[in-house]
Amino acid sequence: MAVVAFASAKGAPGVTTSVLALAFAWHRPVLVVEADMTGSSSVLSGFLRGGTDHSRGLVGLSVSARQHGFTDDGLWEQCLRLGEERYLLPGLADPGQAAALTSAWGPMSGVLADLEAAGVDVLVDAGRLGTAHAPMPLLRAADRVVLVTGTRLPDVYAVSRRVPSLRADLAAHGHAEGLCALTVGEGRPYTNREIETSLGITVLGSIAWDPLSADVYSVGATPGRRFESSPLARTARATASTISGLVRDLRARLEPVSGEAREKEHDV
Repeated sequence: MAVVAFASAKGAPGVTTSVLALAFAWHRPVLVVEADMTGSSSVLSGFLRGGTDHSRGLVGLSVSARQHGFTDDGLWEQCLRLGEERYLLPGLADPGQAAALTSAWGPMSGVLADLEAAGVDVLVDAGRLGTAHAPMPLLRAADRVVLVTGTRLPDVYAVSRRVPSLRADLAAHGHAEGLCALTVGEGRPYTNREIETSLGITVLGSIAWDPLSADVYSVGATPGRRFESSPLARTARATASTISGLVRDLRARLEPVSGEAREKEHDV
């Protein structure tokens, strides 16, 4: 496994809630990167209930990198602990800080990819597509780019308008195979199969529509006794397993091609 980026075409359902649910269902240590350029960290104000100051995060990492470059140590100094082997790189405190990060995304993507050697996977919350100063280099470098969508017509239509340009952009950087979708609330009213046909990309699974359980991640609500067996928790575990398998399969298909390309280069 390595880096998986999540984004949406509309503001709801929340990408952040889905990413946190997947992070806590993940089978390896995981770092959540808040790269939503609209600002005001949703995790600090929601899941952590405003109890943690915003002194660390993306901006601090960028400032440190100007002096020392992007390093693993510099990255971890800006991270917070969410739980056992679950970590957060907080996002912006103010949308006005977004422009200053434009040149940081490329070098940062290399540091995030290197975390795999330390046994840590990365889930990037890229927020809504099409925003100013969006972290496109992170999406281009990810092993999978997952578009999170509801199953209502306005949700699916919004994603369908984004897929062609995003697929073309990823293809230009050699990552078109990694684009897929994740639904929230399958069958409300459309099924994953119907949405897959409409979008022309793989729908890898669905997170259950479970507002009560979602509040644990979105506003820091106290988990109930049956939270671990709730529809949200169960579907998050299944989806985390599916994503892991898809990344392994994708890498297995691409590695032989890379090897052949290197042999041809050597022959020339």
